[in-house]
Amino acid sequence: MLDVTNQVLDYDVDVDVVIAGSGAAALSTAVVAAALGRSVLVLERAARFGGTTRKSAGGVWMPNNKYMHAAGTEDDRTAALHYLARIGRPTLFNPDSPTLGLPAWEYEGLSAFYDNAATAHRELESLGALNLGQAVNGLYDYLEKLPENKAPQGRGMYHADSMGGPEGGQLLVDDFIAAVERFGGELRTGHRLVDSIVDSGRVVGAVVQTEDGQVLHVHARLGVVYGTGGFTHNAELRLQYLDGPYIGGCAAPTNTGDFITIAAELGAQLANMNQGWCGPIAVERLIKDPEEVFCSFYILGDGVLSVNREGKRVFNEKAPYNEAARVMSAWDPTKIRYSNFPLITIWDKTVADNWAIDRLGNPIPVSPDEAYWVLKGESLEELAQAVDQRLHELGVHVGYARLDSDFVEQFARTLERFGEFADAGVDEDFHRGESRFERYASDRFGAGQGHNPLMRRLDTSGPLYATIMAPGLLDTKGGPRVDLQGRVLTVRGQVIEGLFAVGNAAASPTGQGYAGSGGTLGPIITAGYLCGQFLGSAKTSTHDSPAARTGETN
Repeated sequence: MLDVTNQVLDYDVDVDVVIAGSGAAALSTAVVAAALGRSVLVLERAARFGGTTRKSAGGVWMPNNKYMHAAGTEDDRTAALHYLARIGRPTLFNPDSPTLGLPAWEYEGLSAFYDNAATAHRELESLGALNLGQAVNGLYDYLEKLPENKAPQGRGMYHADSMGGPEGGQLLVDDFIAAVERFGGELRTGHRLVDSIVDSGRVVGAVVQTEDGQVLHVHARLGVVYGTGGFTHNAELRLQYLDGPYIGGCAAPTNTGDFITIAAELGAQLANMNQGWCGPIAVERLIKDPEEVFCSFYILGDGVLSVNREGKRVFNEKAPYNEAARVMSAWDPTKIRYSNFPLITIWDKTVADNWAIDRLGNPIPVSPDEAYWVLKGESLEELAQAVDQRLHELGVHVGYARLDSDFVEQFARTLERFGEFADAGVDEDFHRGESRFERYASDRFGAGQGHNPLMRRLDTSGPLYATIMAPGLLDTKGGPRVDLQGRVLTVRGQVIEGLFAVGNAAASPTGQGYAGSGGTLGPIITAGYLCGQFLGSAKTSTHDSPAARTGETN
């Protein structure tokens, strides 16, 4: 840190609030603070705005929203919190506990989300920053089948001009940016916050490095807000903190955990560092195209399944992606290895011909000749040989995994068992096709036929195709603990004055849970709104800058 206590520092820029990052959390903070009359400067490390939000479909999951009210759909507070607590901390959930078994701060965070989400939506909409329409195409929460979920439809919303299309995230970002500028805020790309400026224990600014190497000292009279995302693209932090073999993910490439070091140096308390928003990801696509790759949010088709290196199915391939990725962290105490890392997703020609959709991280390619991540075999033996050779080439990226020697024999048995289930329409092993969310997702992009349209016996008379999958991240969930206003807390629970964090730069109260489509953006937009409200009503710091004292401004 740069400690300027009892010193005079010539600042290059002087504003009320400095915000690092330009995803939904950072921009919702910026809009609200600017609308309340604060001078706001948004600094984005990358060459374009939007962070990971820009890559999304713009889904926003908010309980008790205005559309539910209009439809007369009750989203009971107690029931909603039971659902969030149940999926977030399944081993701690206790409906008879005052905090539902959660750590107090997580319960308070989830409660604040429920209590303020609808207000945040309404206020941001009134500011022209958030234009959401309710999903009307049958969307269910990912874990709608849990008994705690009493309102499984209606919480999911999308940008009204996209309604779940691939451009939704960009539209969301564009609206936020326009609102920030309309209220007088300034935004700059190519500016990375690299250190804190501290005066008498309070964070009063930041050291900023521009893309051309210039170093700026930026003064923030009210505070510095970090909305820089998590540490998905920091291999060392993933290794030290995550509790599984996560290989990276589809977060913005600038999500390298810069704030972890900055906050730790100031004594911040870190929490939930082992958690992430998870999803399977095609290993080779991540390696070759880390900026544009997506996790596989849904693997389409009926004649498709996934097996481990032993040739065995280990989960429901249509399960929500957050839950599917966690299966890959299963540990084998006998063989001393992650049994399901990596997984091999395999499909037949019918799927290749009918479910080639270049969205959702779907591994089935629209242009087969350009699909470097897809392997092909005219027989089980030929496919297995190609997969094993590719695993050898990938080496450390797949934990040096190779197929077991009896893979072909075991895979043939797996195919036969899967085929029997498909013929009968019932997956006795993993219940594929039984949830309303699974059926919704398949119907949206074209389901198959038969007793269970999500399952069909694979046709092995023609070629089979495969891709290698590993556990990935939309982003991590860990970071400094914050209070409900976004103020960063020390290891003793005290506020670090002038330092704020929102979104995936802060510890999330959601635990391991992922409630539904937009389950990442709903909580962080709400957190940004609350942080912006606090900054908008806060008293100006007494730590005036030299620029302010001389009457200069930026």
